[in-house]
Amino acid sequence: MEKQEAKTLVAELMEAGYHWQEATKRAGIEAGRSTVYSWWKKYREAGVSGLIDERHGHVFKVTAEVLRVIEEACKQNAYISSSELQQMLQDQMHVSLSITHLNETRAVHGWTNQSVRQEKKRDKTRPAGKREQEGCCW
Repeated sequence: MEKQEAKTLVAELMEAGYHWQEATKRAGIEAGRSTVYSWWKKYREAGVSGLIDERHGHVFKVTAEVLRVIEEACKQNAYISSSELQQMLQDQMHVSLSITHLNETRAVHGWTNQSVRQEKKRDKTRPAGKREQEGCCW
């Protein structure tokens, strides 16, 4: 049974007087009490159409072409940031990806600039003090 059908069945069973736990059990779906009562309210107010979920997950999945462009950019410039990649994809391909999605994609494919950041961080650490330079220790 599809989730939409299960939600409808739960709402109909509750309308017929079933307890929310019994309704979800009969529909073969797991849902919490507040969720089920929310479905039931939507069903009473707008019928089956009230139960249609209008939300969308990731609207855009990274295509092979986008992956190729990201890979090339990361190979050409190991220091490229995800915000620079994001802007480049928007300008060149009219593709809008979130920084989070870009970071996840880079991590999966090993195109992160993590080691670059660590090198930069190491370069910024304070220089050794006079005693450390002389090899003196207490």
